[in-house]
Amino acid sequence: MALYYFDVDDNGTFYPDDQGTDCDTFDRVKEEAIRTLVEMIKDSLPDGDRHKLMIKVRDDGGDVVLQVSLNFEVEAEHRSHGGSSPDSHV
Repeated sequence: MALYYFDVDDNGTFYPDDQGTDCDTFDRVKEEAIRTLVEMIKDSLPDGDRHKLMIKVRDDGGDVVLQVSLNFEVEAEHRSHGGSSPDSHV
């Protein structure tokens, strides 16, 4: 098994992983990064109209070997309600 570090960037706040996680394959590294990101999404959204979560995975030598990110953005169209709408009933 090899040791990998899963550093988190949560909307610009950086949380380095100083403990690491043992993974036996690179597929396991990807699964762990994605699973962690999904758990973070559940805990942090929604907290506004924009949010960026990223995990950078470093190997034991400190090299970044994987990056997984999610950009969450809400864009609303503002419509005037000054008259009748096509959905209104007379």
